Amino acid sequence: MSSKFKHALNFENTVMIGRQNMHIGHQQLQDCLTKFDYKDADVTKIMSKQETDTNIYAEGLFKTLGASKVDAVDASTYENASIIHDMNEPIPDRHKEGYDVVVDSGTLEHVFNFPQAIKNCMEITAVGGHFIGIYPCNNFFGHGFYQFSSETFYRVLSDDNGFEVKDVIIFVDEPNGAFYSIPDTSEEHHRITFKNSKPVLLYVIAKRLEKKPILVKNPQQMDYAAMKWKGNKPVKKTVKKRATLKSKTPQYFKNIIKAVLNKKTHDDRSYFNRSYFKSYTLK
Repeated sequence: MSSKFKHALNFENTVMIGRQNMHIGHQQLQDCLTKFDYKDADVTKIMSKQETDTNIYAEGLFKTLGASKVDAVDASTYENASIIHDMNEPIPDRHKEGYDVVVDSGTLEHVFNFPQAIKNCMEITAVGGHFIGIYPCNNFFGHGFYQFSSETFYRVLSDDNGFEVKDVIIFVDEPNGAFYSIPDTSEEHHRITFKNSKPVLLYVIAKRLEKKPILVKNPQQMDYAAMKWKGNKPVKKTVKKRATLKSKTPQYFKNIIKAVLNKKTHDDRSYFNRSYFKSYTLK
């Protein structure tokens, strides 16, 4: 990929977590490749049928981006993945540090043992290589076992484990949906929140800087990594206030009332701490 782009990657040895399909049309793919200086790419060849009449797999795309080797990890053989392995279990040593780019575009939320699965992804990333993940963030109830927050990946893909997060981006999944770059706010102990009524995806890209033992210690959410929760700071006493009708009303009922009142003028973007969200655009 051209070095002028913010996250220029070396795709020489690439592995997909789950053999990924191409969920994109010919013209959309052509527009994307042109934007990233791949205007001469053979889109018809990339989108040609591979092995079945129904699935268009992503190997052709990664080879266009510079990969000479593209593997795929799956728990079963039904899509002819090159590496058959259940990501709930530790990855064999022979695959560790073997890939310049590890891409998970929607598998780990379906793996019950997420800590082991993300550890596997980190261990097979070569030093100097990158991990790319795409995950459900909001309003994907029932899609998989989990939905994720940005802090999950800031705490896991951290210096303690030899990684550095290059960016976390959320995308509102609608036509012309907005992209926002989300920072790590752990030094401020300030949670990032985003509440809306539309599906939201989370994209993360991280670089492996050095080889360190991975997840020797369990990551702590920033609130609970602070000393105050351990009782090392005095806890302020609170004065019990007289109960009012508002205080007695369950929060879920308040949310219903708010949703009804705001039904006609509801703006999804009004329910997040704006100062931490940076609109993400490619120039």
